[in-house]
Amino acid sequence: MRMNRWLVGLVLVIMPSLLLPAGPAVAQVRDTVVIGMAQEPDILGEFSIMSAEGVIRNVLWAYAAPFTEKWIRTPLMVEKLPSLKDGDWVLQPNKKMKVTWKLKRGFTWHDGKAVTGLDWRFTYGMLRNPQTPQVSRFILSKVDNVLVLNPTDPYTLVVQWNELWPFASSTPFGTDNVYPRHILEPMYLKDPARLKAHPYWRAPVGNGPYRFVEWVPGSHITAEAYDRWPVGGRPTVKRIVFRFILDSTVLTANAIAGTVDGTEIGNLSIDQMVEIERRNPRVETYYTDALRWERIDFNLDNEWLKDGRVRQALAYAIDREAAVQALYQGKYRVAHSWLAPRHPAYNPNVKKYAYDPARAKQLLAEAGFTPGPDGVLRDRNGKRMEMIFMTTAGHAAREQMQQIIKDQLRQVGIEVKIDNRPSSVFFGSITPRRQFPHLAMYTSVFSPESTAFDRFHSTQIPSAENNWEGNNRVGWRNAENDRLMQQIVGEMDEAKRIELFRRQQVVFTEDLPSLPLFFSLSLTTMHRRVRFVKPTGLAGAYLPWNAWEWAWGDQ
Repeated sequence: MRMNRWLVGLVLVIMPSLLLPAGPAVAQVRDTVVIGMAQEPDILGEFSIMSAEGVIRNVLWAYAAPFTEKWIRTPLMVEKLPSLKDGDWVLQPNKKMKVTWKLKRGFTWHDGKAVTGLDWRFTYGMLRNPQTPQVSRFILSKVDNVLVLNPTDPYTLVVQWNELWPFASSTPFGTDNVYPRHILEPMYLKDPARLKAHPYWRAPVGNGPYRFVEWVPGSHITAEAYDRWPVGGRPTVKRIVFRFILDSTVLTANAIAGTVDGTEIGNLSIDQMVEIERRNPRVETYYTDALRWERIDFNLDNEWLKDGRVRQALAYAIDREAAVQALYQGKYRVAHSWLAPRHPAYNPNVKKYAYDPARAKQLLAEAGFTPGPDGVLRDRNGKRMEMIFMTTAGHAAREQMQQIIKDQLRQVGIEVKIDNRPSSVFFGSITPRRQFPHLAMYTSVFSPESTAFDRFHSTQIPSAENNWEGNNRVGWRNAENDRLMQQIVGEMDEAKRIELFRRQQVVFTEDLPSLPLFFSLSLTTMHRRVRFVKPTGLAGAYLPWNAWEWAWGDQ
């Protein structure tokens, strides 16, 4: 949009102080890649739920078998992916399973100690323990035990499953990463509930291609190439700096000025990407197909939103097609459910809510709302229909979307008050602890192996009683959905699993616990001279997932 381009120009012309200095090392010695991000993580490692943490985790920790840009898992820390055919994945009576993993030798922690199956076994126990901080234990709960058969040669891992899980050969027990037993075990044994307070998570000793150097809060995190990285030796790019620029307009200006080489989790709009292309031809812009679902979560404990007629009225009241055309030049596709078109289980034949404000008003009237003297609806108790609408502060495109939605809901008699928070707060407490009163807008990034059980099944509603586990942040309770979700996670036949997914999407769109907005592309950038950059668009595999392969040079 023209407004976005005008803002970028304004930043560049009259607000040069917002541009962060590149520094002589970055400007003259091309052994450093600077990645600008519109989020700063709260901590690093498994106990963070922020996407920014995942970006940095990609370089500090090695992955068992990461997804490539072709959406194929490739063994990295393991010799191979187990299979039923080869006999290292065995189906047992009573729907139990045994999966044997052969770990590669040569991976070490950044303090020099070897990474072994004993670290994997410790990691499983640490994450499985309900006293440890908030993590998703949905997959972990399906595992009975993780065994190291020979502690004197600890490179064979046996995972015993108590349930069927169709992706048991993708990662040992649902996580790609392993954590150092020799560092974390003492505090874990002393007080697992306080493990998140361990200084490790602010200055981690990882096992990836880059080692942690420093974290300057509000500024940057620096990582340096690890000399003992076993996959091809020390990475060519000596240093990666993750610079935190929380306002997407300022981040755009820095990308144009060249004070950052690349961007990830940048909250960039299509217009901002186009502006970067136009004003800095040295930058490659990536519009990567993705499984990224932008939506508005409803808090279903709210007295109004627990009524399905009200949720459907909100869907009819918002012109999502026009908003996507205006904000994203039509490059994004309006979503009607939660699975994106590239996913094999995508169902195009679900209920759709076209823009129809008259139908919205009719449904609100049926739900007992009547217009007040100021045009805002009142419920049966005379309470004015005001809704709090929250998202991440500084995300220009989301804030513009909010304004469009606010204006359109006002046309049907709903007053919207915007209350945005920094990403660290919004994702650190607001969404995982269900602290949004009415509406929360954000993105979920899925992978080809996502079942969304932890997002939609009623057992996955986070609460103080379950230590805020689970991602069913809307509080959806639907018996038919629960039944389908339970079948999905235990179905080993892919064709049957796809059919179950398609039926679940029908249930989802009828009940509408969240309002799908659109499926977005993954928008990232990188200096054209940084070679072998391969964006995936998938959860967990961010821009630097293969940073050890990067190199500066002409393409």
